[in-house]
Amino acid sequence: MSQLIWSWSILALILPLSILVTRLMISLAPRLGLMDLPEDRRIHTTPIPRAGGLGLFFTMSLGMAALYFLGLGFSDTLSGRWLAHFLGAALLLVIAGYFDDRGGISAWLKLGVQVAAAVVMFLHNPGGAGLLMGWQIPWVIDLAIHVAWTVALINAFNLIDGMDGLCAGLGTIALLILVALAVVKGRAESAFVIAMMALALLGFLRYNFHPARIFLGDTGSMLIGLFIATIGTVTVGRQAVVPALLLPLLVGGVPLLDVALAIWRRYARRLSSAEEGAGRIRIFGPDRDHLHHRLLRWGFNQRQAAMLIYGLAGITSILALLPILGGANLFSVSIVGLILIGLVGLRYIAPVEFMASGRGLRTLVRRPRACRQVMMRYFAHDLVVISLSATLAWWLLAKAMVSPVNLMETVNAVTLFTACLLVSLVFARAHSRRWSRASARDFAGCTLWMACGAAISFALGGASQTDLSFRNLMFHLAAFTLVTLAVLGPRSLGFLLQEGVIDTMHRKRRMSTKSSKKTALIYGAGDLGELFLCHLRLSRPETWSDYHFIGFLDDNENLKGRRMLGFPIVGGLSVLPEMVKKTGVNCIFITSSVLSESQLDELTQVAEKLGLKIEKWLPGMDVSNVHTVEGWADCSYASRDDRSESRSATRIGVPEGEIEARTV
Repeated sequence: MSQLIWSWSILALILPLSILVTRLMISLAPRLGLMDLPEDRRIHTTPIPRAGGLGLFFTMSLGMAALYFLGLGFSDTLSGRWLAHFLGAALLLVIAGYFDDRGGISAWLKLGVQVAAAVVMFLHNPGGAGLLMGWQIPWVIDLAIHVAWTVALINAFNLIDGMDGLCAGLGTIALLILVALAVVKGRAESAFVIAMMALALLGFLRYNFHPARIFLGDTGSMLIGLFIATIGTVTVGRQAVVPALLLPLLVGGVPLLDVALAIWRRYARRLSSAEEGAGRIRIFGPDRDHLHHRLLRWGFNQRQAAMLIYGLAGITSILALLPILGGANLFSVSIVGLILIGLVGLRYIAPVEFMASGRGLRTLVRRPRACRQVMMRYFAHDLVVISLSATLAWWLLAKAMVSPVNLMETVNAVTLFTACLLVSLVFARAHSRRWSRASARDFAGCTLWMACGAAISFALGGASQTDLSFRNLMFHLAAFTLVTLAVLGPRSLGFLLQEGVIDTMHRKRRMSTKSSKKTALIYGAGDLGELFLCHLRLSRPETWSDYHFIGFLDDNENLKGRRMLGFPIVGGLSVLPEMVKKTGVNCIFITSSVLSESQLDELTQVAEKLGLKIEKWLPGMDVSNVHTVEGWADCSYASRDDRSESRSATRIGVPEGEIEARTV
């Protein structure tokens, strides 16, 4: 028979072989000690075998060996040398994964094995990656990039393997995309090898899709990541610029997004864990905030969540594939599509990470630091970013004007610009200011001082010239723009994240949230109401988890339609029936200290008619330091006994100084 017929015959046998081996592993897993027992972070409720990785390795190895010994599927691109290195690296991961699935091993030991497997794969073709902007990339840097890429993809598929059919399904989608890419590039032999792995995964997926009868385990998930990282690099080409840039999205967009969010989330929680008195958060530790966990919490079942993630992975892969197949002119289409997906993702996926970042940054700014140490850090940061921004502006200007870069001119211009900007920042007190408490006026003043520094640099730079230099002007405009972003960005990021996240957590909670038992209107848009909003924004989110505040009620008609710290003022008591019907309000939260008895009686009658609960908030002040207000005998400040109960609650998780909500 011809080689083509043999190749198709082997592919036809891989699928039933994978199904047979998977069923065999379901029976052998208990004897091998490879059972996944239910626990808090697991979704399943009964013990399930996790020997699928061993079956996948056996099927894959047998298929590759058959293709190789029959002279099929392996040529200059995928040679026998590549096969030997791949099977050796895969065997390292299989051994480590087996012991991890059986009883667990150290995360650092597992990471070390992953690095070793990546190095083994690099050694099959240790040549340099080529040129980057005219610079030959050394093999050491190429090795570091290759190891980082391989380890990242291995862990991406390992971390996302937390729901029935998810890891195997995403791996199959990535492999099918690579099969299409290999066929288009005329690499039919590579396409057969990739298709063989995809069929092996499909056979396993037959018993892994919900309700799953077997899991991959760390053995299988790491094996999938290694294969895709290796075969993806080979298929795309190590020296292709646009394909190399889109390779992460092409083969692992969703898993890599999940691992990036996990690292971001865990590091942010690690920063805030010291303040909250919790144990040290491990970067490589487990949690229940992966993408599939969030979809399940939103009400999707496992099948729906898996199909939704499949769709996202497919769309991302197609967008990344467009420029590779249609040319670099489609690169802009892919960028726009990916930006839209990213914006939607930030809106619906990243709030957990933003909340963790807000808490972590709040912990950082509260830590006591020596003033001189802070000033030195700010100064070092400004020195680096100003010099780098000026250098980048000069280089971009030279490229735009198609002129050679003169080293001496670059050094002189960058040095002068950096010196002038640093002096201006000293006058702006940019190194000694407490930026976590800065206002918009402080940022505007700092920007004005930097503009003065850039103007002085422009004047000094052009003093030796007989006429106004357009190049010098454009350099200073570009450098000033980059420096403003680089200097003020990190200073404002903490403030924006902390304020924005805290504000969003409380007033952007969706009305369908099951944890919010009380949908409340705040009565009284005065000073006490504003004080309550400040208290609300600075309180821990769990303190107000039972409340969803949607706006203010106030009898002053002149305030209707305005907003207070983002909350709308909807009007007086006359709009209350409409608001109850429209938003489902079930609680009135009083924050007015000047409410008369007649007003309180009217409010009580309306609330009783509409079936609303009335509560009142007052700051936790000592009654001995507060003058009695006539008409508030039944709604006075908290007594000493009440405050004792509040302080007792502090010891079980409510921070000291919290408010006291009382039923009127």
